[in-house]
Amino acid sequence: MGDDAMKKTATVEEQLKKMKKRFFILLTFFILFLTVVGIYIYLNYDYLAFKHLISQNYIYTDTLDEIFKKELKRDVNGKYYSYFDNLVISVVTKYIQSANNDRYTYLYLPENLKQVKEEEKEEASQSEIKELNDKTVLLRLTNFSKYTQEFVLDNTEKLDDYPYLILDLRDNYGGDIDAMARISDVFLPKGKIIATDRMRIFNRIYKAKHKDMLEYERIIILQNENTASASENMIAALKDNLENVTLLGQTTFGKGIGQFTLPLRRGYAVKATVLFWDTPNNINIQGKGISPDIFYDGEDAVDYALSIIDDI
Repeated sequence: MGDDAMKKTATVEEQLKKMKKRFFILLTFFILFLTVVGIYIYLNYDYLAFKHLISQNYIYTDTLDEIFKKELKRDVNGKYYSYFDNLVISVVTKYIQSANNDRYTYLYLPENLKQVKEEEKEEASQSEIKELNDKTVLLRLTNFSKYTQEFVLDNTEKLDDYPYLILDLRDNYGGDIDAMARISDVFLPKGKIIATDRMRIFNRIYKAKHKDMLEYERIIILQNENTASASENMIAALKDNLENVTLLGQTTFGKGIGQFTLPLRRGYAVKATVLFWDTPNNINIQGKGISPDIFYDGEDAVDYALSIIDDI
């Protein structure tokens, strides 16, 4: 046998070995997949069996129609199986709300979720940056979202032109934790802790990641009883890490818990409380809030802050 023939034979044998190896790899993954599916079905058998029994076999369909309309605000046209999970989520979250007074855990109907997103964008558009005098700039944030994050990051040069900052977080109910962390990052030295999320499975620590930051001689943060959640988190992040921060106003709302919104099929989503968050000084403010350094409940808080900022 010539050298060429031997090379071809070796090549064919090598190809067969590779094909055999790939086959066993695919077979192993397929077996693992079937195993995982089998375990999932086994662990969820009771629910799946109940779902099938009620949605496809229960004879009083008028009752089902009434329940679905009451919970999901729509006629499902006999598609009980398709909407059964949404029905269960709605009922369970309502029981959670009732048992624990947790108004932050609930099912979003598609129309509600769309409305919330529109309101979030509209609310964010009311954020503003305003020069108060040649030394002081006002930054008012109305929520924490991708829109306010973009607003702050796009205007850092404008904010950097002044030695004094008045940060207005009054009536800011919070919002997205990641947006809050990125905005807080702008004001903090790299490596400083912004917050710690304590969840059932693991903890997540947010730290300032960027070298470039806005530096001020003085910062006054305006707060009131409607300053909540992510807003309180930003207040704590700046207050605990910087020496030039003064809090002015009223004690904040006191929301030291956080939620996660999970998108579902057909435009639904479920929101659930999944974490406690702690300040950089490892304090949870749930039910307590953050007290101001200077109490003030007047409507002219911006003017008052401006009048005292030189003396702080």
